[in-house]
Amino acid sequence: MEAGQTSGGESPAYGFERGRCLPNFEFVTVEGARKDLSDFKGRKNLVLIFAGEKDEALLNAVAGAFPAFEDLEAHVIAVMKMSARRALRVHHAQRWPFDLVLDAGGALQRTSGAENGQGSSGLAVYVTDRWAEVVFACRTLHGDPVPGIADLLGWLAFVDHQCPECFPSEWPA
Repeated sequence: MEAGQTSGGESPAYGFERGRCLPNFEFVTVEGARKDLSDFKGRKNLVLIFAGEKDEALLNAVAGAFPAFEDLEAHVIAVMKMSARRALRVHHAQRWPFDLVLDAGGALQRTSGAENGQGSSGLAVYVTDRWAEVVFACRTLHGDPVPGIADLLGWLAFVDHQCPECFPSEWPA
């Protein structure tokens, strides 16, 4: 299955939306590991970062705070649109502790809302619960500000403290 395609064969809708479950897709890390989003279902919260080379500062910040992400039982996946050679160089130079996925053709970038198909690209960040429901969505192409580490960790903490009786409409502010 190609990156950016759901397990049912259909292309997912443009951009993932808050309150909806992420479409399942298979990906290959730059280290060659084949994974599927469903591998984490019921076990891990997810932080998906669809980034370009200009977004390495956010990825470095996530790497620096990685133990806090692990404490909140989150699996971080960074999807970058760049050449395979550049991805390997970045991976070895940065030694990021999370999965780095190469999206050379940009299919996942377009699906996530990080690229609009007319050549404009930005950053898209999603936080999901253990069942892949999106609780936080950021797309800079839509005017959303780049989230900070505290924002991402706050959303993960929120997911861990939800209860069926509560369902607060929005947190953190």
